[in-house]
Amino acid sequence: MDEHPDGAGAEASDAPVTIDEAVGSDAVLEGPEAPDGSDPSGAPAAETRASRRARLEALRRHPVLPEMATVVRPVVVAVTVVLAALLVLALRTDAVVLAGGLAWTGLVLAWGWPRLLGSSSRFGSSLAVGVAGVLAPAAGAATSDEPWLRLVPVALAIALGVMFVHQIVRRDGRPRLTESIGVTAFGLGLVAVGTTWLPLARSARATDLATVALVGVAVGALADLAAGTKPLRGWLLPLSMVLGGAGALVAASLLGGPSAGTAATVGVLCTAVAHALRRTLVVLPPVTAVRCQLATGAASLLVPGVVAYGLSLWLVG
Repeated sequence: MDEHPDGAGAEASDAPVTIDEAVGSDAVLEGPEAPDGSDPSGAPAAETRASRRARLEALRRHPVLPEMATVVRPVVVAVTVVLAALLVLALRTDAVVLAGGLAWTGLVLAWGWPRLLGSSSRFGSSLAVGVAGVLAPAAGAATSDEPWLRLVPVALAIALGVMFVHQIVRRDGRPRLTESIGVTAFGLGLVAVGTTWLPLARSARATDLATVALVGVAVGALADLAAGTKPLRGWLLPLSMVLGGAGALVAASLLGGPSAGTAATVGVLCTAVAHALRRTLVVLPPVTAVRCQLATGAASLLVPGVVAYGLSLWLVG
């Protein structure tokens, strides 16, 4: 094979690679060949295992991010920080106030979630998620003793009923029915795990743990602002976890608890979960709409609730 005219040789490049570049010049393609080496049938030659390994190795060395993943979404970051601040204030006030904050977060999610995931029935999906977003926190706050979340399944059952009744009464032929139900069920799942913040408002130690978790998520969201910086794109998750852990440690020192190890663990893990969900959602094309960015920020605050709750049961009791 001729050398590169620019003298670059065979040195690796940081630019995204194509399949042809990944295969390389030494790849061997199988298939029926004519005496002159061509394929008489005109069909593309089959890729060998060796060439496939070479291509995958090249892609691992030079991963190609979706273009959407390199766009900074300051609205998502701002929503995450603002909602986290509101939930912290509500958490440290009363469980009923926290239920109101979670209900508001659920309504924000319901407003943009169906459009973000491309539901074929946006009104019905928003209605079901909105009903769950209000009823589930209310059911969690209505209990006066353990188990604190025993009424939440009732609220979710009502929301599921709303979802299916809406599908039954639709008059548009119900296109993409399974997809619409899946989008709605995903939203209901986010609301369900979000209610796990509520039991953490029932005791002082658990409240402190939930507070440092929310602070960590808010501080860790600032790492998303580096999505447009090429050297940092591959390090956004570790950067977010470091920021979240640091924010949790600062919050714990101001509150006088939990311990540094517990605060760092809670902050790092909750931030990682929230960051992973945000980065998954921001590559979807509809995220360019403001309501979809609001829903993304709201979702990233609901999901870490189950992580904080589990760590509370393990570390606090």
